[in-house]
Amino acid sequence: MSESENNDPRARQKRDRQRLKQVGTRHGAAALAALTLWGAGDAWATGSGWLLADIVSLLNAVFGGIVIAYLAHEWGHFAGARTSGAVSPVLKEPRSFFMFNFRYDLNTRGQFLAMSMGGPAANWLLFIILFLMVPLDTASQALLQATVFGVAISVSVFEFPVINRVMYGEDPQETVDQRSREVGRYPRNVGLVAGLLFWLLAA
Repeated sequence: MSESENNDPRARQKRDRQRLKQVGTRHGAAALAALTLWGAGDAWATGSGWLLADIVSLLNAVFGGIVIAYLAHEWGHFAGARTSGAVSPVLKEPRSFFMFNFRYDLNTRGQFLAMSMGGPAANWLLFIILFLMVPLDTASQALLQATVFGVAISVSVFEFPVINRVMYGEDPQETVDQRSREVGRYPRNVGLVAGLLFWLLAA
């Protein structure tokens, strides 16, 4: 890439849109594949009554729930960043669910808060949508919702303290780094316990 292309705002915008389209296609395909596998497994288990089908449907529920929950989380962050006007270029080579770079050095505290709030907001919106659209007639259906619920809990446990501290004046990037050092796997473990409890109560 030439220096003139790199400094041209229109060229950067075009490149960003192309990358966003590619990421959206991949993420959309991943979400559809995960839900299709889960739906097929759930139907197989319901129709056959086989133990093997039951096990496969439960594994697919966990896998599908994780995929759609973390995709929703990342797109929620991205939507919050772009809605606030933050500098947040789509990555040339997205890493797993991570798809954009939030430029701490160029963005404001308010833009960081919008980006941060978008992630957990998307997770809770996804949970509400699934709760309204997916019944709890089978263990697999309950486990899909439980997985999405557990992820929503875990991201909230991590991110809401960050949001609170930044609202009261702490540096965004330093706060994220400090929070990561503080909690380790704790949010994920809390989410796992919450998801299991939801499943036991709903199944």
